[in-house]
Amino acid sequence: MPKPFSLILLAVFSFGVNVHAEPVGPWDLDRLHEVPKWEETDRAAKPGMTSILYSSIPYQDNPVQVFAYYSAPEGTVPAKGWPAVVCIHGGGGTAFDEWVKRWNDHGYAAISMDLEGHLPISKTKANRRPRLAMDHPGPSRVGVFGDYAKPIEQQWYYHAVAQVVIAHSLIRSFPEVNADKIGVTGISWGGTLTSTVMGVDDRFKFAIPVYGCGFLADSDGHQGGAIKPGQQTEWVNAKFDGAAYFQNVAIPTLWVNGTNDNHFTMPITQQSSRAVSGPSTLRFQLEMSHGHGSGWRPEEIYAFADSVVSGGPPLVRFDKPVLDGDQASVTFVASTKISGAELLCTTDSTSPWPKRKWRKVVATINGETLNATLPNDAVAFFFSATDARKLMTTSEFILRD
Repeated sequence: MPKPFSLILLAVFSFGVNVHAEPVGPWDLDRLHEVPKWEETDRAAKPGMTSILYSSIPYQDNPVQVFAYYSAPEGTVPAKGWPAVVCIHGGGGTAFDEWVKRWNDHGYAAISMDLEGHLPISKTKANRRPRLAMDHPGPSRVGVFGDYAKPIEQQWYYHAVAQVVIAHSLIRSFPEVNADKIGVTGISWGGTLTSTVMGVDDRFKFAIPVYGCGFLADSDGHQGGAIKPGQQTEWVNAKFDGAAYFQNVAIPTLWVNGTNDNHFTMPITQQSSRAVSGPSTLRFQLEMSHGHGSGWRPEEIYAFADSVVSGGPPLVRFDKPVLDGDQASVTFVASTKISGAELLCTTDSTSPWPKRKWRKVVATINGETLNATLPNDAVAFFFSATDARKLMTTSEFILRD
């Protein structure tokens, strides 16, 4: 596994600065775009990984270090360097060497960091939590924006965004990485952070939020119920929710979620997908489980990244579905043959979105159009298509009038 730098080069690059960054939100991007001071460590060592401690913005006037795993693929480095990705964990997560390795196996350098001031080491062998604290930690998450009334410099989300942007500044400085081919992905809370970061840090070339998204207060799942109503919602919407920055997002995005996610519901995922300025692709999986493994497992994630930065064939993309009587249809664009298609629908218009049951109806493929007969009692529907690579994406869902 290639080392990111020798310790000699470390000192040389610790003070590099990017060009002036326009201010976005409450963060000092000029500062965050500097290559941070960092060092290798033997703590939490994993085979094939470089364990890193990098400096972040101070917390309560104290210095902060963040732990991260980094690795690049084996083999000859491409002429302009490996494409790369910044991986943002969700609630209860940490730096994941398995996640880095999965991206390495797909031809990407990757960095995964702990955003709550911990090492990825359990205090006891019997339980992976609680984890050992860093010597110089930043804040930990307090529920769902539970620290919103504190000064912003003491709030976890403010620091988490900063630590992600700094991790990006670090990985793009490594000589084996192509700084023009770096994306960001995150799972659950990491998906929420991805939704914010991609509108704050314009150096990314693609973004893949999994579960987490924007418009959090509009969800009838756990996230929405936890932050509304009142000042907390106003604060989140103004400062942290990705929706405050979606107008800045011109890069391609892939939105991955399940039909029944308890935290981030289909409507806010779709609303987020519509709100960004760049091309967006949806992947609603029937009853997708919620977790880190479930969130990094879909092969569509890696194929999407390839299609943006490596010239790989794109995933299937849909126009908006239409309904004429009981006949539903949607046009699509596919770079490979479509091997299967379905219409998914629900008859439930009153239950919270996580409680609604969806069923499948066979769809026919007619050239570049999918067709299906919508059951009389269906109140919402969307199409899915699987291509010859066994990669699945979906259309938007449509509510029946």
